[in-house]
Amino acid sequence: MAATATDILSRIAELSDAAFAAFCDDIGGMFGVEMHSARQKVETSTVRAVRDSFKKLSVVHLTKADGAVNGTFHLVFDHGGLFILSGVIVMLPESRILEEAKRGSIEDATNLQDAAREVGNLLVGSWDRIFREECPGHGHFVKTGTFLGKPWEKPEQIELQSDTQVVVVTYEMGIESYPDFTCAAVFPSAVLEGFGEDKATQAEPAPSQTPAAAPQAAEKPAQTQPAPGPVAPQPSGVFFPQPGAAGPQPAQEPSPAPTPKPAEPAASATPASQTPQATRTPSQDTGNSSSPATAGPGPGPQIASLEPPVPEAAGGFLPPTRRSPLVDAGMLPSELAGAQSRASGAVSPGGFAFLDAAYIQSQPPAPLAEFLATPASEVMEKDVVWAGPEDTVQDVIAKMQQQNVGYVLIGVNGALEGLVSNSNIQSAVSLYLRPMFAKWHRPQDDATLGVKVKWIMSRPVRTVRPDATLASMIETMRRCGGRCLPVVDAKGAVQGIVTVFDILLRVLESDKSISFKGRPPQAPALLI
Repeated sequence: MAATATDILSRIAELSDAAFAAFCDDIGGMFGVEMHSARQKVETSTVRAVRDSFKKLSVVHLTKADGAVNGTFHLVFDHGGLFILSGVIVMLPESRILEEAKRGSIEDATNLQDAAREVGNLLVGSWDRIFREECPGHGHFVKTGTFLGKPWEKPEQIELQSDTQVVVVTYEMGIESYPDFTCAAVFPSAVLEGFGEDKATQAEPAPSQTPAAAPQAAEKPAQTQPAPGPVAPQPSGVFFPQPGAAGPQPAQEPSPAPTPKPAEPAASATPASQTPQATRTPSQDTGNSSSPATAGPGPGPQIASLEPPVPEAAGGFLPPTRRSPLVDAGMLPSELAGAQSRASGAVSPGGFAFLDAAYIQSQPPAPLAEFLATPASEVMEKDVVWAGPEDTVQDVIAKMQQQNVGYVLIGVNGALEGLVSNSNIQSAVSLYLRPMFAKWHRPQDDATLGVKVKWIMSRPVRTVRPDATLASMIETMRRCGGRCLPVVDAKGAVQGIVTVFDILLRVLESDKSISFKGRPPQAPALLI
């Protein structure tokens, strides 16, 4: 049963509410900020009407939908949203975020392109999760590209035209201490044509869809006009296609039908069920010494696959000799998680399309599964070093060198406020304080040692609970880029810290042939 236009507007607005709310929760949890969103309006209009809310620099995340929503829709943030969200993601100083949110240029936006793309990845991930949970018939969402600039000057780059009919759900969104900004979900009417219909209605084929209609379908592409060619880069905006995903591409003319070979007219008309020996492999016919191209009495030549066979799983696990899939090293971590398979265009059940189905369906060996389930309480270093926010860089350096640690927690009376690492110290002090540059040392270089650590510490601090598994901690470090996770209880009291060196030590300890003496360092030595 087809849904009415009012039902579609109401349902798509409810799902958009939940999806943007989930995005706000995800950002708030990852970066320790308060974030909110509130729907302003939902309406059916043309793209021309959307321009009023997004006249200045904007960011547009093109999202390919499959399922109940079928086609490309757009998630748009205005000038403020572009710079505020990107700045929060990379933890820029608040003053710089506020300045760029007011007067940021296209050059400033381009400098934040990786952060803007990562915002889009998180956003589409939140939307996909909500639709998967609350929208029957949903397939998946994949971000195909990110546009930075003024999208209405070159609408073909975002696959929208001024007269396109769209459903627009507009929101006001905000993050604490920053001004609110506007965002919207823009759905072309074509992508909502099957939205809200019963699954049985969607699955029922039309009576006219018979094999006899195939010749007519083959004639239609010839009437399709090719899309405009690639657009030259313009200073008003930059489009960043998603690695591994299909972005805006010109239409391709259909290839002419191949001319059948006179010598083999019967091969194409012979049913596959009548030629079982045509697929026989040499291993199945050990008595025939001829090559695969001539083996077997079946009609037509046999073609041997050039791909080496993938060894079958033994006991439910893939052998270690199987070939690793190709992974684009230029992709962001979360882009890998949502990438489309280049071979089939399908997305795997776990979201990692660059892994094959056998890998996804297999389970880790029992020893590895047991190892990854190790709780943080068994891995963490319980002896932690503290410093106050008013302590100087020189004070913290002294503590690091005395205690042979690479991380110092910053706070008062056990209340965690920040974290200082070797990297923070190296970035804060003058280069000429290092031994290799000692001959160029100047008196003013010593002033950098007097900087208070509250100005250089990392914050907010990502923490884990004592029962967090090793697998979850590895994933947190991979996603967020940190190498140290304080362990806190339910009341927020620090119980210890887990560093990447603690995890690597556990990996080595699992090999009984390796033994250790003494306590390994938390980080490389601080050469200052």
